[in-house]
Amino acid sequence: MQTGRSKVGQAHMPKNLRELSLTLRCVISLTLLVLAAGYGVAVLNLHYTYSLMDGQPGLTPEDLRRAFYGLRTVTLLAAKIEGGSMEQFLPNPADKAKILNWIQDGTPREGFDKVVAPILVRQCWQCHNPDGFMYKRPLQTYEQVLEVTQVDRGEPPPVWARVAHTHLQSIGLIFFVVGVIFSATSLPERLKTLVVVTPFVALVLDFGSRFLARYHHAFVYGMMATGALAGLAFAVMVSYSLYEVWWTRGVTLDGPQAK
Repeated sequence: MQTGRSKVGQAHMPKNLRELSLTLRCVISLTLLVLAAGYGVAVLNLHYTYSLMDGQPGLTPEDLRRAFYGLRTVTLLAAKIEGGSMEQFLPNPADKAKILNWIQDGTPREGFDKVVAPILVRQCWQCHNPDGFMYKRPLQTYEQVLEVTQVDRGEPPPVWARVAHTHLQSIGLIFFVVGVIFSATSLPERLKTLVVVTPFVALVLDFGSRFLARYHHAFVYGMMATGALAGLAFAVMVSYSLYEVWWTRGVTLDGPQAK
C-alpha cells in the first residue's frame, strides 16, 4: 500500500514550472519580478555613483578607472575638483584655484583655516558631513581634508573588502533563488547548467577584477565584461522562467503532452 501511494504521489508531481498550481506560479513570478526590479535599481545606483567621476555625464571606462585605479598624477582632492565629480560644485574658478594652490603649497594648516575651510563650508559641507549624502567622506576638519590630499590611488583594499563581502553574499543568494527556479524549466540540462553557473563565476571575476583594478587600470574592462555577463545570465533566467510559468502550453521534460 505504501508503494502504491508513493506511485500515486509521483504521478501528480509537476514536471516543470507550467504544471505548478496558480498560487505557486504567482509566488514565483512575483519573486522573480521583485528581484529583477531590485537588480535594475542596483544598476541605476551604480550609474549614479560612478557616472560623474570624470566630470562628464554617462558611465564610461574612464569613470571606473578614476574610481578604482585613481588618477595618480594628482591628489584625490585635486582629481575631484579639476575635471572630476566635484568640479560642478565649484562654479567660481577662483575657489578651485585657491584649493589647488593650497595643495601645491604643501597643505599648511594656516592656509586651510583662512582660505580652504570657508570654501568647503560654503560649497561642500552640505553633502560632506556625517549626516550628508557623502557621509563616508566628511570634509569638516583639517585632518579629514588631509586624507584626500594624498596621491589618488583609487579604491583602497579595506573599502573593497567592505563592499565585496556584502555584495558577494547578497547577490549570490539572489542568483541562487533565481537559479533554483530556472533549473525547473524544461530546457536541456546542459544548457540550464551553463546558464546557472555563469552569473556566479562572473560575480567572483567581477569583484576580483575590481580588486586588481587598483594595481592595473586594464582590469576595469574585466569588471565591465563580467558585470555585463552576469546581468545577461540573470535576465535570461528571469525572462525564460516567467515565459515557461505563464505562456508555455503542455510542454514537459518528456516532450509535448499528447492531446
